[in-house]
Amino acid sequence: MVGSTIEALFIFVFAVLPCAICGYLITFKGRRGLITGYKDGSFAKPKAFGKSIGISLLLFAICLTIIAYFWHLNLLSEKQMSSSVLLLVIAVLLNYVYAYVKYRKK
Repeated sequence: MVGSTIEALFIFVFAVLPCAICGYLITFKGRRGLITGYKDGSFAKPKAFGKSIGISLLLFAICLTIIAYFWHLNLLSEKQMSSSVLLLVIAVLLNYVYAYVKYRKK
């Protein structure tokens, strides 16, 4: 139980907190410069693009917190946790591609 607690705290500190902070800053404070490769002139609706990316990061952080909590309670096996995180990462990347295509200047 102690090992899973340390691992869950590690996930929380080094994955959840940075994603949540960046998601908050991008979504609510308009710090779109935190997005890799972002340039203001490249998007028709830069605020909407930033909001889409920021919200996906916030949702990623929330879901990752739930996964880490279930890992701590030993309700998820290592394989289940890995596949859940992989699906979350794929969802965030797909959202980035969707937002990029939808909001870029044509």
